[in-house]
Amino acid sequence: MDISAPTNEIGLDELWTEIRSLGLESYIKDLDRDGYTVIPPEIANPNNLCQRLLDVCFSIAETRSGIRPDVLNGNSLNTSSVIGDTLKAIFLEDPVFEEALMNPALLAISTYLCGYDIVLSSMNFQTKGPSDLKFKLHTDTRLPSPLPARALLCKCIFALTDFDRDHGSTAFVPGSQEWARNPIGEEKVFGEEGSQHAIPAVAPAGSLIIFHGNTWHGAFNRRLPGLRASLHLLMQRSMLRCTEDLYDRISEEILGRNSARFALLTQQAIIPPYTDHDDQVAKITRALKYTSAFEQESGIAIAAKR
Repeated sequence: MDISAPTNEIGLDELWTEIRSLGLESYIKDLDRDGYTVIPPEIANPNNLCQRLLDVCFSIAETRSGIRPDVLNGNSLNTSSVIGDTLKAIFLEDPVFEEALMNPALLAISTYLCGYDIVLSSMNFQTKGPSDLKFKLHTDTRLPSPLPARALLCKCIFALTDFDRDHGSTAFVPGSQEWARNPIGEEKVFGEEGSQHAIPAVAPAGSLIIFHGNTWHGAFNRRLPGLRASLHLLMQRSMLRCTEDLYDRISEEILGRNSARFALLTQQAIIPPYTDHDDQVAKITRALKYTSAFEQESGIAIAAKR
């Protein structure tokens, strides 16, 4: 027997070992019950990761817009958007974003939801100031109802500033992931004028919020001066079309300083559309190079080759 061959098909034993070693069991229970969980800074924020993320994102924002966000007194520049201001396609801007993707708690819980065949679909930075606009309830699965019960995707949010009701926190309807459908009509409205009981995610700066793609969520309006800042990672099963295209855009230098799993997470093992037989063979061969490297490194087999 080849001792380097994968020892099991989906890696559940390894995953639960990791979950226990990180002290995440209670957060998994919260996730299963409520459809979301908040992992505290003492677990989610190694080496002051969130402050470093905030500093880098502010520098990128200043480079792109000429204005550095003001957390204490600032307002959203895009006042017509319910999500405020967004920086997209930032992953390759700084190595700190590699750390965010490889955060152990983020990977353990997103893998729990979506399996080892998970990829980063998008990463963006958001700042949101006081606003009267209503960010209504929705799901992120983006399919017609009924939704698949098993998560196709999940959202991971690093709270780079405090999250609570007055700071304009994300709003969740606990247990709504079990309904496996999208809200309709008045169900999208929550708060004093709405029928849905949505609660704010309370997360001090440095926390990590993760939720099932079927969970009904929106956001409360910020009541206090200044900006709510957060980094959003959309993680999804590799069979889905990604929002950002990272395929063949990650340098060998970046791949070399990260684990074999990093290549899978950054879409390198996805097989994109091909034009003819030779192109098909080349793209499958490339994908299997990265898949095989992960399997050899981890002893975990990817259930389906892409």
